[in-house]
Amino acid sequence: MWMLEFDNGEYESVCIFAEKTDDRDGWICLEGPGGKEQQVHMNDDWYRLVQLALPEKGIYRISRKGVSFTQMYLSGGPDLMDKGIRFLDPDSGDEMELGKWYDTSVREQYHFNPFMNWVNDPNGLCWFKGYYHLFYQSNPFGQEWNDMYWGHAVSRDLIHWTHMPYVLEPQPDLWRDKEHKGGAFSGSAQVEGEQMHLYLTRHHGPQEDGEETREWQTEAVCWDGIHVEKERPCITERPEGASFDFRDPKVQRIEGMDYMVLGSSLDGVPSILLYVRENGAWSFKGPLLQEHEPGIRTFECPDFFELDGKYVAAGAWMCHRDEAGRYQMTRCYTGTFDGGRFKTEHQQWYDFGSNFYAVQSFEHGGRRIAIGWISDFYGEHRVKPTGACGSFSLPRELHMEQGRLFTEPVKECYGLLKERIFAVSGQEVPPVIVPGNSFFVKIKLGDDRDFLVTLAREGDDALYLERKNGVTSLVSTRKEVSEVRFPSDVSTVRYVEIFMDRRVAEVYLNHGEAAGTKLFYQESTRGHLEADFAAGSLKRLEVWTMESIWNHKS
Repeated sequence: MWMLEFDNGEYESVCIFAEKTDDRDGWICLEGPGGKEQQVHMNDDWYRLVQLALPEKGIYRISRKGVSFTQMYLSGGPDLMDKGIRFLDPDSGDEMELGKWYDTSVREQYHFNPFMNWVNDPNGLCWFKGYYHLFYQSNPFGQEWNDMYWGHAVSRDLIHWTHMPYVLEPQPDLWRDKEHKGGAFSGSAQVEGEQMHLYLTRHHGPQEDGEETREWQTEAVCWDGIHVEKERPCITERPEGASFDFRDPKVQRIEGMDYMVLGSSLDGVPSILLYVRENGAWSFKGPLLQEHEPGIRTFECPDFFELDGKYVAAGAWMCHRDEAGRYQMTRCYTGTFDGGRFKTEHQQWYDFGSNFYAVQSFEHGGRRIAIGWISDFYGEHRVKPTGACGSFSLPRELHMEQGRLFTEPVKECYGLLKERIFAVSGQEVPPVIVPGNSFFVKIKLGDDRDFLVTLAREGDDALYLERKNGVTSLVSTRKEVSEVRFPSDVSTVRYVEIFMDRRVAEVYLNHGEAAGTKLFYQESTRGHLEADFAAGSLKRLEVWTMESIWNHKS
């Protein structure tokens, strides 16, 4: 009989993402140090997060039949916020060393990404009781989208993240139903004193979205930064004229009033819906903003906040493809707000690279900070047995300049700079090989002449940052995106920062006047940088290696 064993240390529970291997009942049996057994039967459930108590310290043994384990971790016990959960090898029970686990050619070293498998939208971003909190959409069972869980991580500095227990699961009826999909969809957090309130969408419907699809909003409470409880519906019916796409609540307090925005389509027009909390209940006030650009199914993951004397509304354009061929971009609108309607004065893309979606922001310490999902809408992901599909952008600080939204990395990111391995002033740049392929480049330019910087290369394919005929763009020759252009809308470029992290490139122009995020998978961990500038155009170029955020973790 198959069996594994592990020592629980000071942890008080073991959590297992379990799946039945066939349509017969499967079971899991946990035997404690004293020989006492706990047994769980899957019954009609095809999948389930199984949590078993570990009431005493010592060696535990697990046996199973008709069940496979995708992920397994230890949780509970003292100091969980600091030490985090402990992942175990689901085949042997051995403890997993995160520094080694993440050190593969297709896993980011300083961008947060889950332990394994699928991740999408960042959720519930906030500062609560001494920690930054990042919840996120997750399918723990595979590297593709499926019924949604909420994963969770915490950090004291926005950079070094500690994995926490999963907090929300799909509705139990979905565990045994392959004909429908759903779960805990995206949402946000609002901190009120000693409580964190989480707002999210619950989804239930057929595999193909349609009028049978039902989405409703719920509210839950977190007291300790770990456990989420008392989830209850708070908006159960969509407004007249709203489509079945009715999701992703973002709550924001503005001038003493609590506002919620939701993504939908109203009478066929993609809309950000506005709700106000009145007498403890949410009241629909109408569309905050509507977008008449053709080809958009709905807004997703809307955001709304005040920044530097202006108001910002943002939302992802689902199913839209722009004139450059970019798919599902996120749009920002800046302007004024009179308490009911938003008036747009300027609009722009949040990120010109288009591997950047579902952006969510929050405020702490006088900073407005945003994180986006590094998405894969073009099918570039490479499935690896220990891989993850998706990750998150560096945290970006937002500010306004002359009506335009600027986004640049929070200052904490630069604490990861490790060693300057190359620098040149006003000269030609030879090819630079970067061990580890996690590096930072900063470039100062003296004029607007054309340039070409090679950020990554594999075989005949490459990823470039290119300035040509006055347009600065990301260019990938991969077949999945070779016909897609990724241009910025910045005319003058004098300063460039590049964060290269194995499969991810983030580029910032002019201290955040524009930002671009692009995937480029590579099998090698040797970074490759080339640069070609017109004579006299380059003032300074530096290359730095970057620290991994996982090496301090066991």
